[in-house]
Amino acid sequence: MSDVNMIEAVHTLRSYNVALSGMSNDPQSVTSWITRYAENDGKAPNFCKDAAIGLLCHLGNPIYVYANLTNEQQQWSGIFSSAEQALIQEAGWQNSQLSQSTQTSFTRLFGSDIQWIQLYAQSLQYPTDIPFEYLVNKVITDLRSCQGSQGAGSIPHSPQVHGTMGSTNPP
Repeated sequence: MSDVNMIEAVHTLRSYNVALSGMSNDPQSVTSWITRYAENDGKAPNFCKDAAIGLLCHLGNPIYVYANLTNEQQQWSGIFSSAEQALIQEAGWQNSQLSQSTQTSFTRLFGSDIQWIQLYAQSLQYPTDIPFEYLVNKVITDLRSCQGSQGAGSIPHSPQVHGTMGSTNPP
């Protein structure tokens, strides 16, 4: 038996949700889950039997009603509302991670390009503590200057100046 905790509750809920989603292919998947985890005498390595029974009580299984549970199983039953909320929050977090990854994918550079820009900044004798985005901005400004009013020089650009780069030579 393990102490009631959110991580094991979430793990138990995830496992049950997998069994539930498998019912379209295997109508016995939830029954198998109950047999394996709630009736197993604690031999399943994934989570404790009391957590499985507490989840079944929380979900309204008629065999595992609150009045028939031990104190530990009742405690497990009480944590599953929070576990469900945690999974909802995690899904939101995962979506934001995906969104953030998508948004930043176009700002990623090859390692050799990063090294080239850093060497270019060293050749201009810029301090090494300048954030990289200002160095990229400097390369864009210099390319526009080299191209005159053609090519890159004809594409609008707003140079950003970092305080340690000085205003006499904006990046």
